[in-house]
Amino acid sequence: MEEKIGKIKYLALSFSACLILAVNFLYWRQPTLGVAFGLIYLIFCGFIGGSLFTLKKGWQIIFGLILIFASIAIFGALAIYFYRFTDYLFIFLLFLIPAGLFIPYGQTRPKEKFFLFRTLKDYLEKFSERQEPKANSLLVFIYLFFAAGGLIFLFEGQTAEAIQSPWQTVNRLFFLFYFLATATLLAYLFNSRRTKLPLLLLVSHAFLSSGAALIVYKIGFGFDPFIHQAAEKIINLAGTIAPKPLYYLGQYALAVFLSRLTVLDISLIDKILVPFLFALFLPTVAYYVFCHWLEKKYALILALAVLIIPYSGFIMTAPQNLANLFFIITILLSFLYFQDIVKAPVLYFLALAAIAIHPLAGIPLIIVVFLLNLFKVFYKSYRQYLSLYLFTSLIFIFVLPLVFLVNGSGLDLAPVLSRANWPRPVWVEKFDLPLDLAYLVYQNKIFIFGLIILAGLYYLAKHKLLKNNAAYLAAAFIVFANFLLTKYFVTFPGLNENDKSQFVNRLAILAFYVLIPYFLIGLYWLLKTWLEKSKSGARLNKLFLIFILAGGLTISLYFSYPRLNQYEPAKFFSLSESDIRAVNFIEQTAAPDHIVLANQMVGAAAIREFGFKKYYNNQFYYSMPMGFPRTLYDYYLEMVYGGAKRETMEKAMNEAGVAEAFFVINKYWDNSEKIAELAAQTADETYFNVDEGKIYIFRYVLGPNKK
Repeated sequence: MEEKIGKIKYLALSFSACLILAVNFLYWRQPTLGVAFGLIYLIFCGFIGGSLFTLKKGWQIIFGLILIFASIAIFGALAIYFYRFTDYLFIFLLFLIPAGLFIPYGQTRPKEKFFLFRTLKDYLEKFSERQEPKANSLLVFIYLFFAAGGLIFLFEGQTAEAIQSPWQTVNRLFFLFYFLATATLLAYLFNSRRTKLPLLLLVSHAFLSSGAALIVYKIGFGFDPFIHQAAEKIINLAGTIAPKPLYYLGQYALAVFLSRLTVLDISLIDKILVPFLFALFLPTVAYYVFCHWLEKKYALILALAVLIIPYSGFIMTAPQNLANLFFIITILLSFLYFQDIVKAPVLYFLALAAIAIHPLAGIPLIIVVFLLNLFKVFYKSYRQYLSLYLFTSLIFIFVLPLVFLVNGSGLDLAPVLSRANWPRPVWVEKFDLPLDLAYLVYQNKIFIFGLIILAGLYYLAKHKLLKNNAAYLAAAFIVFANFLLTKYFVTFPGLNENDKSQFVNRLAILAFYVLIPYFLIGLYWLLKTWLEKSKSGARLNKLFLIFILAGGLTISLYFSYPRLNQYEPAKFFSLSESDIRAVNFIEQTAAPDHIVLANQMVGAAAIREFGFKKYYNNQFYYSMPMGFPRTLYDYYLEMVYGGAKRETMEKAMNEAGVAEAFFVINKYWDNSEKIAELAAQTADETYFNVDEGKIYIFRYVLGPNKK
């Protein structure tokens, strides 16, 4: 029976929740109250908003939350850019969301009044009717045991030291527990009679997968998040930021809104945002999409198997990562667009949210949505309009290069294509069997994923469904063509070659995301074919399949995080308490005008502690390897690799127009002791007392005190 909340109850619930949250935000400032009523508010508004999307019980909350978060990202970004996201604008938005949903919700089809206790009673009755076999209940308890064990290992591995990989501090048994938890969960999903409990376990497993960095790194993981958290703090206090960027504002608005809603520290909100939303939305949306196509057990398996795609972009919060999540959700939901379950405006709306968060994902997404929309419009006269569709699609090949050129990038009409690093099959043999197998899979993942996508295309063609879904091929080709043109013909003056490669490669990842429906269909066909291959050995086939899938998911987990082993060098160290102590020590002892030459994580510590405090000649007063110009960081590299000469520090001070500078070298840097010895001979003052020599600090002064 479909039910609806009555008008009086709706107004009473929404107004009460909004009033309590507003008063708590303005006066009480109680995080417990904020979290409790914030969750009630989000669940209520999610249910109401989702009821406009679907009438399936339980799913209203999931899709309502997606749409509400998208709305906040769009509205908040506009507010920050054109005005300010003030406290009172937050309160206005707080009341506006349920008020704006009131009339549309009143026009929805269900006429039966909603009663919470009756709904719970009905659910409990259905729960008892769908009695699980004892073996399934046992599998659930076994899964919870191994998942809890894995979680304990992660918490035991927590550290505030500078590390290169979370696996340095986490017990290796974590991988065994994760593998066994995954295998047990797969065994349960193959036989489950329920839906909500498996989905709850899927969400918990996804968070166990994406939340490792959130748990292990006490201070925070990565570099970019500290930059964005500092910007969010400014917006939270001032309502805007200067200069106003045309990107990132969607994430900033969402973080600010949730921080004000719950009265939690905005840095905490930022840290958990993407890992949590990834765990909540990806498996649930994947299941919802494929349960319209496949048997329930296969839809559940695919909802877990989507984690076999390495998810390094979703283990920390950054605008690109959040926008990519909206990208994947939109692509998955678009599969239902062709079945008239999802309407085109919903897809465009999510694409606009992605643009507000990060245009590098949002612009390709809106192109993809347009091409899918156009394909469906032309579909009834497919042959007649095929050439027109292809011609229209080709126009979008040049969109992103043109956007970059308008935004100040350069054009290279004579690229060196011979330097193209095209993927090749790789054989791995380092005489460590587990890692050899893992790296063999990982380093050949493009070919493995390509074969699975081809399997999906074969399945669709075999069932005469390929023509219906051919638009994804065209859209993926357009995004990939944009990637190639940008990679080889567009220059980025503010980026070095390595940073440019990482930046542009994001487009190639998006092209793959467009093909995710094919990938999952191919995976389904392979799974089903294997299980049906031999009826006599069905149990053995299933066990083998569970072993392979659990192994693949464990490999994906390992490679979704930084590694430190004999196969590849780790790229950077994490922010540590020593870095934070060092920047606070400098701040307490330095003159108001000074610069600091240090590696980027020390700069991240300064941004975390003091925000974007000072700039000299458009450069942050701590040397940073990004942006333009970045001469202070060049001077830092000259100090590190050029003998730590005093002349280098004096050039840096003269360029910045200051009389005091600090040179900071972390002990983990190559040849740090030798560099420190050389710097000690030229510095005016030396400080070694930062956590027993974990960081060396040297002070240089222009004028009469110089050596």
